[in-house]
Order: sequence, then C-alpha cells, then structure tokens
Amino acid sequence: MAEKLTDRRMELDRLLRLIVKERCGEENVYYQPPANFKMKYPCICYERHKIWNRAADNNVYSQHFYYSVTVIDTKADSDMTLTFSKLPKVSYDRHFVADGLHHDAMTIYY
Repeated sequence: MAEKLTDRRMELDRLLRLIVKERCGEENVYYQPPANFKMKYPCICYERHKIWNRAADNNVYSQHFYYSVTVIDTKADSDMTLTFSKLPKVSYDRHFVADGLHHDAMTIYY
C-alpha cells in the first residue's frame, strides 16, 4: 500500500509543478516543508490532510486520500489559484494574508 500512496502523491506533485511552472517558470512546490525551510514565492505548499476509509465486515475496502494545498503568491488574484481551483475534486477553503503574501487554502481528493 505504501508504494501506491507514494505513486499517488507523486502524480499530484507533478500536476502542482506544472501549475507553478506556468505561472513563474520555476517549480516551487513543497511537500510538508519544515518550519525553518526558506521557500521561494510564488509557490504551492501541500500536505496530506486525511485518509477516509470505507469499511464493511470489519475490513477497509476503499481509501480516499485528501491533501491540503496552499497557493502562496504576492498577487491577491493568483493565476495558480484560478487554475488549481478548477480541477476536479477540489474545494476552496479560505484566503488569508500573512507576511504580505496571499494564501489560498484548498483541499483536493487525489
């Protein structure tokens, strides 16, 4: 199961890198960066949010993986937010500003 989870996450990672590269020409995508890590902006930061299990007869027969994705940009109306929010299985959670940077938090089932 671990290989499948890694494969799924790497597919999501590739998709996020394409979105960022289209916006700024670089692949500033970070998976669960440590608190002291210096990120380049604009970027997308993401982490696994939850695993939803479907069970029957005391066995898990299906798992759904959700990721929290945050678009961080100097622009309030980021092209990355618009592109990412149009993907299937994405829900927009909220917008906030921190340290002069605009953050758009979303959740994707992938």
